[in-house]
Amino acid sequence: MLKQFLLFCVVTAFLPRFLTWYYSVTINQPDEEYDFIIVGAGTTGNVIANRLTESSNVRVLVVEAGDNAYPNPLLSIPLLVPFLQQTSTDWMYRSEPQQHACKEHGNRVSLWPRGKVIGGSSCYNYMMYVRGDKHDYDEWAEEGAIGWDYKNILPFFKKSQNVGDPELSKKYHGTEGFIKTGYSYTSPMAETFIKAGQKIGYESGDYNAENTIGFHRLQSSIHNGLRQSSNEYLGSIVQERSDRLHIVGRAHVRQIVFEEGEDGRKRASGVIYVRDDVEVKVRARKEVIVSGGAVGSPQLLMLSGIGPKQHLNDMGIKLAADLPGVGQNMQDHVMAMAPFYGSKVPSKSTINDFTLLTGLPDYLMGNEGPLATCGIDATAFIRSPITKRKSIHSPDIQFIQLSAEWSTLGSSLNQKIVNIGEQVMEKMYETAKVRGSRIIYNFVIYNVLIRPRSVGEIKLRTNSYKDHPIIQPNYLSNQTDVDTMIEGYRVLEKLEQTKQFKDIEAKMDFSAMGCGDITESPRSAEFYECVIRAITLNVYHAVGTAKIGAPEDVMAVVDPRLRVYKVDGLRVADASVMPSIPSANTQAACYMIGEKAADMIKEDWKL
Repeated sequence: MLKQFLLFCVVTAFLPRFLTWYYSVTINQPDEEYDFIIVGAGTTGNVIANRLTESSNVRVLVVEAGDNAYPNPLLSIPLLVPFLQQTSTDWMYRSEPQQHACKEHGNRVSLWPRGKVIGGSSCYNYMMYVRGDKHDYDEWAEEGAIGWDYKNILPFFKKSQNVGDPELSKKYHGTEGFIKTGYSYTSPMAETFIKAGQKIGYESGDYNAENTIGFHRLQSSIHNGLRQSSNEYLGSIVQERSDRLHIVGRAHVRQIVFEEGEDGRKRASGVIYVRDDVEVKVRARKEVIVSGGAVGSPQLLMLSGIGPKQHLNDMGIKLAADLPGVGQNMQDHVMAMAPFYGSKVPSKSTINDFTLLTGLPDYLMGNEGPLATCGIDATAFIRSPITKRKSIHSPDIQFIQLSAEWSTLGSSLNQKIVNIGEQVMEKMYETAKVRGSRIIYNFVIYNVLIRPRSVGEIKLRTNSYKDHPIIQPNYLSNQTDVDTMIEGYRVLEKLEQTKQFKDIEAKMDFSAMGCGDITESPRSAEFYECVIRAITLNVYHAVGTAKIGAPEDVMAVVDPRLRVYKVDGLRVADASVMPSIPSANTQAACYMIGEKAADMIKEDWKL
C-alpha cells in the first residue's frame, strides 16, 4: 500500500510538469536524408544531437529503440529508480551463467538492466556523479587514446555540468552545462560513515577534484528533487530546432548501410530501422554515429558486418571490416554487500517506511527529503595494498553507503534497492526472527571493485537484431579481483571498531549469505571469498567493447577521434569506446565523451 500511495501522490503533483517535458519529443516519419544519423538517444547520443544542431545548417536524425518517457514518475523521482527494472523501459538483458560468481543467484545469471527509452540508461542510473581519478584518463592516453588524458578531457567534463553549490570549486566544475549536479539530501548516517572514515585516517572533500581517495558526501545528478538525465540536453531545443533535429522513437536499427567507393573501401551511408514492423531506410550525407552503449553498439557493428571475421562468418553475416576487437575488452564493476545491523541505530537516521511517510510532505511541498535522493548518502575511495604494490595511483575499491533500513514488515522499495535473490532474502528474514528483531539490517555498505582484472565479451547469439546478444562478463575469473575485494572488507572491519560504529553497535551481519554465521572480526579470507562469490552484484557499468586505440593495436575499434577503423563515415561514441574502466560510476564520463565527440565532429567537418 505504501508504494501505491507514494505513486498516486507524486503523479498527481507532477503530472503537468511531465506532460510539458515530454510532449512532442519524437516524430513519426523522418526525411529521406540527413547530415548525421545518431543511433541511440541515450547518455551520449543526446549530447551529440544537441551540440551538432547548434550549427543552423546541420540536420540530425536520432533513432531510438525506446519510446518517449511520457509522464512516468519512476524516471524522474530519484528514490523510485529501483522500480524501473523489469518494465517496458528496460532492455532486460541477462548475462550468461557465471562460473566464478553469482553463486546464490538464480541460475548464476546476472541482471543487466539498460534504459530502453529516450534518455537511455541516464534514466536508469542511481545518479551518482563521479568522474574517476585523473590517472584513469592519463592511462587511456598511454594506451593509445591520444588526447584523452585528464588535462584534455577536464574541459569537457566541465562543459556538460552546471553546479550551483558554492562548496565545489569552479576550477574543477562547470556552471553553464545542461546537467545540474551538486550535493543532495543525505540522512544522518552519512555523517556517521564519513566521521568513521576520518577516524581510520581518510580525508573528506570533493572527490571530483584532485583528491579522489577518502570518505565523501555524495555528489549527484539530482536537481530540485528530480533526476537529471541526458534529456536535459533535449529540453526545449527539440521544438526550437525542429527544422534540423528529428528524433524517431520505437525504431530499432537493424543494420548500418555501406556503400563501396572506387578504391573498394566501405563508407557508412545510412541505416535501416524497423518501426511497427515496417523497415525504413534513411541516408546520412556525412556520418553515422553509433551511441548504443557497451551492449548495443558492438551488437549493431557486428550485425552490420564489422567485427571478428570468423564470428561473423559463423553467424552468416557478410564482412564489411575485420575488426577482432568488436565486443571484446568488456569490463564492468561488481560489488558485494556488507549489511550492517545495529541495535542502537536511530530509526530517523535511515530511510524506512516511517521516514518515507513523514518525508512525503517535504517532497510534495518543496522537492526535498528522502524521495529526493536515490538512497545513497555517501561514498569512499581507497587504494588496497594490492594496488599500492603495483604502483597504481587510482583507487581500486569504492564503498557506497546506502541508508535503507530493511525490516520484517517488508518494504518493497528497500528490497528493490538491494536487488538480491529471493533465497538470500528468505534467509535474512529467518535471521531477524532468531534474534527477535523486526530489523533485518539498518544500512548497507557496498564493497565495489572498481579496477577489475577480469575481462568479458559480447558476441552475437543470432544474426537477428531482435535477439539479445551473448553477454559474458566473466566476473571474478581473475583471483586478484577477489583478493582486492577482501582488502575492502578489511577496511570495513576497521570501521566496525570506530567509536561512531560502536556507539550504534553497528556490525556486519553475513548470516544470510550461506557462508556461516561469523559475527566478529577479523573474519577469514576464505569466509569473505565465499561472500563475494555468493552475492556478486552487477553495478551496470559495462565499458570497452569498441575501444579507442592506436592503429597498430589490432584490438582497437575506433581511433582517438572515435572513427571506426577500416571504414569511412562511421563513429562510435559511448561507454563502449573506453579503453579501460574508470574508477568511478560511468555517467559523468559518458557525458564527457559526448561533448568531446561533438567537438571533434564539428572540427572535422568545419561546422
